[in-house]
Amino acid sequence: MSDAPQAPRKRRPALTARAIVMQQDHVLLLAASDPGRPWFFLPGGHVDHGETLAEACVREVLEETGVNIVIERPLYLREFIAEKHQRRSQHMPSKHHVAALVFLASPDPSHHDLALPPNKIGAFPGDADGSGAVHSMRWVARKDIAQIEIMPPHVARALSGDFPPPASAGIQFWPED
Repeated sequence: MSDAPQAPRKRRPALTARAIVMQQDHVLLLAASDPGRPWFFLPGGHVDHGETLAEACVREVLEETGVNIVIERPLYLREFIAEKHQRRSQHMPSKHHVAALVFLASPDPSHHDLALPPNKIGAFPGDADGSGAVHSMRWVARKDIAQIEIMPPHVARALSGDFPPPASAGIQFWPED
């Protein structure tokens, strides 16, 4: 063994799974805010060792929103390198580097009355996630997407267009922007 000092280890990129959960032309989003800046993001989170991406997505959405979901198919792959973004949340470390697979999903019909309006499905009173950001769940009509800030902006562009893309399009890559 060498007595030479070890170089500090760089943080490894994280692997996450997120969901675009659709119900009656509404999308399930989490709301957060920085001082003077409300914004929204997709539910989901880190993949645990031994979990598939789809399993992690179902678990994370349930943990964050109380909504059981059914995964329909993967839609987008996104890479995010925080230090390249000036509009990132003030609570996000600059060395945050994530690869995320974004799935199309819907509420699980065995757990939800699909006749209910979106704002009556699931319950999530809000949560401080340890970073200082407080999150709450909202169902947002696709027609209202242009009126709110969604991170990443790719989500708003996708939902404002011809959504969902055809399965024949395969998984689309959302590059850094």
